[in-house]
Order: sequence, then C-alpha cells, then structure tokens
Amino acid sequence: WYSISSSTNALSNLAKSELEEEVNDQAKNIVAFLNSINDDVLFLSKVPPIQGIIRAKAGGGVDQQDNSSYDTWVKRLQTIFTVMMQAKPYYMELRYLDEKGNEMVRVDWDGTKIEVIPKAQLQNKANRSFFTETIKLSASSIYVSPVELHREGGVIKKPYTPVIRYATPIFDSAGVQRGIVIANVFAEQVIKFIRDADLAIKGEEAFLVNKDGYYLSHPNPKKEWGFELNTDDKLTKDYPKHIAQQILRGEQGLIDQGTNKLISYYKIVPNAQQGQPLFVIDHVPKGKVFASVNSFKILASLMIFVSLAAVLPLAIVRLRQLVNLIKQLVNGISTSSQEMFSTLEQQERIAGQQAASVNETTITMDELEASCRQSAEQADAAAIAAQQALQLTENGTQAVGETLKGMSTLEEKVDAIAKQSMRLSRQTNRIGDISELVSELANQTNMLALNASVEAVRAGDHGKGFAVVAAEIRKLADQSKQSAQKINVLVSQIQNEINSTVMVTDEGTKTVKTGVQIAQKTAQAFTGVADAVNNVVLNNQQISLNLKQQVDGIQQVLQAMSTVNKGAKETVIGITESRVGTEQLKQAAVELKRMV
Repeated sequence: WYSISSSTNALSNLAKSELEEEVNDQAKNIVAFLNSINDDVLFLSKVPPIQGIIRAKAGGGVDQQDNSSYDTWVKRLQTIFTVMMQAKPYYMELRYLDEKGNEMVRVDWDGTKIEVIPKAQLQNKANRSFFTETIKLSASSIYVSPVELHREGGVIKKPYTPVIRYATPIFDSAGVQRGIVIANVFAEQVIKFIRDADLAIKGEEAFLVNKDGYYLSHPNPKKEWGFELNTDDKLTKDYPKHIAQQILRGEQGLIDQGTNKLISYYKIVPNAQQGQPLFVIDHVPKGKVFASVNSFKILASLMIFVSLAAVLPLAIVRLRQLVNLIKQLVNGISTSSQEMFSTLEQQERIAGQQAASVNETTITMDELEASCRQSAEQADAAAIAAQQALQLTENGTQAVGETLKGMSTLEEKVDAIAKQSMRLSRQTNRIGDISELVSELANQTNMLALNASVEAVRAGDHGKGFAVVAAEIRKLADQSKQSAQKINVLVSQIQNEINSTVMVTDEGTKTVKTGVQIAQKTAQAFTGVADAVNNVVLNNQQISLNLKQQVDGIQQVLQAMSTVNKGAKETVIGITESRVGTEQLKQAAVELKRMV
C-alpha cells in the first residue's frame, strides 16, 4: 500500500510540473516575440530617412543639411520598410505619420505581396486612438494596442485577422514632436504559440485570454473574439467566478482546489504603463490525469488479493520450491543489476559529456550573440559618424561655394582695377603730351622775349620799359620750362608705376582665375565625397538591420540550446538516479539471497 500511495503522489506531481512548464514555455515564446517587435519599432524610429524627411519638409522640399529632396528621403524610408517586411513577414503595415496624423510613408503586406502605398492614397489618422495615445509619449516610449480584429472602414474584415499595433513618437533634433512610427503586426503569430503548443497530457487544452477574460484563442473557435462579436463567451462563463478572478488578478500559478480540473496560468504584460495584459491558460481534467493512477491502484489491489488467495493454500507445499525459485531470481537479478549498473555508469558518463558539450556550445552562442550585438552597435555608431561626416562635407561644400563667389567677385574687381589702370595710363600720356607742348611754348616764349630785349636795346631809352617786361616774360618762360620738365619726370614715374600696377594686376587676374578653377574642382570633389558618404550611411543602416536579424536568430538558437541543455542535465540526473536505484536493487538482491 505504501508503494501504491507513493506512485499516486509521484504521478500527480509529475502532471502538475508538466502543466506548469508548458504554460511557462508558451508564455516565454510570446514575450520573446513581442520584445522583438518592440526593438524593431525603436530601431525604425531612429533611421536617418525619418529625420531627412522632417528637414526636407521644413526646407520646402529640400533637406538643407543633405541637399537631398523630400522624395529621395521618402524612397529611402520605403526601402527600409520593405527590407524589414521581407525579413519578417509577420508585419502587416509599417508607417510614418507626421505630427498632424498624416501618413507620410506606408508599406503594406497582405501575406502574398509587399505594396508601397502611393502618395495619393495616404490617409489622415489623427483621430485614431493609436495616434492620440502615442503622440503623448516621451522619446523611446512604446504604445502597444490591445489584440483585436482588423477593420477596414470601421468594419471587421473577413476572414478574421487578429492584429496588434506597436508605435513610438518621433522628435526632431531640437526635441520638437514630429509624428510617430507605427507597426501593425499579424497577431496570429502570437496565437500560434498557443494553438501549435505540444501538449504532453492527454485531454489538456490551452487558451489565450485578454484582461477582461475574453478568449483570443480557444479549442472551440466559436468562443473566440466575444468582445468584438458581441458574445458572452469568456472565462467567467466556463470557470467558477472565484477561479476566473484568481487567474485575472494573479501573475502565475497552479490551481487544483475548488474545480475538477488542474489549471495553470501565466500573465503576459506587453507594456507595463498601459496595463493590457494577456493570460496563457492550460487546463486538464483531473480524471484524465489520475485515470492511470486509479487503474494502477485497482490493478495492484486485485493482484495482491489474487496472489494471497492463490498462494496461501499452497504455501506449505510450494515453500521450498519458492525458495529455490527466489534464489534463482536473486542470482539473475544480481547479475542483471551488475550489468545494468555498468551500462548506466557508462551512459551517465556519456550523458555528462553531452551535457558539457551542450553547455560549451551554449556559452559559444552567448559569445556569438554578444559579438553580433556589439557589431550592430558599432554599425549604428558608424552610420551616425558617417552622417556627421556627411554634414561636415555639406558644410565644406557650402564654404567652397562661398569661396567661389568671393573669388568671382575678386576677379571682377581685379579686372576693374586693370581697366582703370589702363585708362589712367592713357590720361598720363596725355598729360605728358601737354607738358611737352608747354615746354615747347616756353622755349618759343623765351626766344621771343630774347628778341624783344634785343629790339628794346636798339630802341634806346624808349625801349627800356619794354626790355624790363621782356626780361620778366623770359623768366616766366624759364620757370614754365622747368615746371614742364618736372611734370615730365613725374609723368614718367607715374607711367612706370602704372605699368608695374598693370603687370601685377595681370598676374593677380591669372592667380584669381587659377583659384576659381581650384575652387570649382574642390566643389566637385566635395559633391563626390557627399555622395560616397551618403552611400556609406545607407550601407551601414542595411548592415545594422542584418546584424539585428542575426541577433534575433541567435537568440532563438540560444533558447533552443537552453532547452537542450536543460534536457541533457535532466537526462544525467535521471541516469544517476537509475544507477543509484540499480545499486540499491543489487544490494537488496544480495541481502535477499543471504536471507533465503
């Protein structure tokens, strides 16, 4: 009877443990999936095309920082959304809305093809709850909608398509709210974790309910989506009220009192700030769990009574034969126990090696995940650095443009100086000619004054006064000649200086033209550098996205390796326990042999 009781308790505890583990595994798969969506939405909100669209929109259609057009940035964001959908086909819609709720970029996936929605079909979603709730949030915060059925024009679309939305606000470089990024996700992927769960216990059923107890997944599809289809199928209808309340108010647990079922549940909270939890529930009828236990108890009891009834009348006659038989059995058990012990010992060693190998593999995958995550962070940093380099290149291009304008202005001024110098040279030549004429006139005046003096001498006393006048005229003529000579010297010096100025100006003109050509080449080089850096930015964004996908894949492998590692450890423990049991059986056989 003690053995029967022990077996009953062991089977009960095993069933409870399996039920709890299955619920925990289902819940953890859902949490991992929802966390990956959370990370993807934050990643998409930080890609450069969104800020490029904001700047281009503010700049009248051109990004003043990048010189890219609004349409160019839109196409880049559409490309990123498309790549994300190709890599993860559970995204139904990816959108960027501005601060007024207008759809700026939208890419859809219906399960068969990806479609970039043209500008003419984009809509305003300012009155939708997902926009009004998300626009209130701070940077890097996430809005998560309830799981609900997809609607078109306010009408539930058939066949039913469950959807959940993740959104985050967008801010520009000045911290001003500039809209939201939102992802519509096929929630069927979440429900599949429940529907496709590998239920180990016969008669076991799995459910997924929302915070109000309505079924999102149920073995009977007619009970699903009661809150959308206006039916009253929910948890409180199928469970006692206190059991339903215990589940909806709890975190996780096992219920085996007050009901004819074993019930295990686990609470999932996609967003702690919003309070829209989901509950994973597995239950199995107690009759299914304990059917084998009850059968075992009945069979064992019958065997005991039948054995007693058959053996007691023949006990005296068959006692010696029984003792001999027991001896043979003990010898066989002893031999078999020894062989089993050796085999189990070898299996334990092999299982231990396998567990160690699995553990090493898990450690290696952890390191690989950390390496990929670090590479993704470095790729993000490289993209940011490239964006900064692009900004510096644009500043350089602008500075070269301003230099080019200045050189052009300088060239015009130098040309003006050269022309003015040539005009001045011509006027100076004219002054020289006039000065020569003045000198010639002074010589002629001097000769006339000399002739007048001679005539005045001839005239005697009557010509004395005229002689004085002639002498003064000759002095003035001499002074005029000297002044004309000085003017000629100055004109000659001025002409030399003007000629030097013209030569220097000509050299300056050539230098300015050379500078203009160099500046033009520099501007062209900066334009090429800007294009190259822009390509680097896009490539780094793609690399970052690919590395992020690798990290997600490695995380899934790590989950699988963790499960394998756990199984390997449990195998080692089981073999060890079997070895200990075999050793005990061997000792019992030896003791029994000694007794008989």
